[in-house]
Amino acid sequence: MRIFDNIRAIKPVVIAIRQDARKVKINATWLSLHTTYRIGKRLGATYLTLTDAELHTVRMMLQRETGIDALLVSMEELEGDRLALAKKSRNEKLARLRPGDFVVMVASLSGEIQLATGLYNHPANGTLSVPAEELHGLDTVILVENQAVMFAVNEYHWPSNVMHLPMLFRGSPQITPAAVTRALAGIKNVICFPDFDPQGWMNTLTAGAQGIVVPSANTIAEIVASQWDKPQDYENQNVAREWLQRATIPIVQDMLLKKLALSQESMAGMELEYLSLNPTGASDYISGD
Repeated sequence: MRIFDNIRAIKPVVIAIRQDARKVKINATWLSLHTTYRIGKRLGATYLTLTDAELHTVRMMLQRETGIDALLVSMEELEGDRLALAKKSRNEKLARLRPGDFVVMVASLSGEIQLATGLYNHPANGTLSVPAEELHGLDTVILVENQAVMFAVNEYHWPSNVMHLPMLFRGSPQITPAAVTRALAGIKNVICFPDFDPQGWMNTLTAGAQGIVVPSANTIAEIVASQWDKPQDYENQNVAREWLQRATIPIVQDMLLKKLALSQESMAGMELEYLSLNPTGASDYISGD
């Protein structure tokens, strides 16, 4: 089923993704996404509320169906109005951007981070907010899904081969995905640390990550035995589950078989492992039709 088959269907979705919207007015496109893929929750008869994960899912769906990346395409390009683009002044463009469009959140285990303009420090259980371009030139970063982890990096048992790396928060209403996209454009390699669930794995594979930090088998067993897992999250991630059905990675197949959804927060203080991924991207792990 095609949802994004014309500009009227695409434009409101692009706007919502670019604005990191948490509430959208229901139109034909959002209604189709909600009824077909269970994207969003009803807020009365007029609105849907959206999570960060759902916005990312819609962005990936749009890109897969149309080739359009909502965070990179301009509205003028989307509408094919080259004349309007030429008439836009630099100041007018800047006026539409929020400060968060340029700022990202970073942290490290040591509290020291080497950035483009020098070596910077942050206190324990603290972070730094810096211009996205400060990360340009870095070889590798860990892309962290949840903000709570950024303020508690020392509470996690990081694998020895990644514990020296700077950590970059993936995004929130304040630290926008657009700013993170700017930062990642100048970084050579990305290692993801997501929730261990279908959405986290889909995000990692579509990002073309070189590696992923995952809970060990013992950690998974302990979290499940303690009933700290989130089966409802697994059930709600039907788009990601469907996308991963063709995945050839054993740990992903096992996650789907056992219907696992483990939050990053539940992994604090437990054993984590590093899994290397093929840097050429998701296609190497998704089998053909």
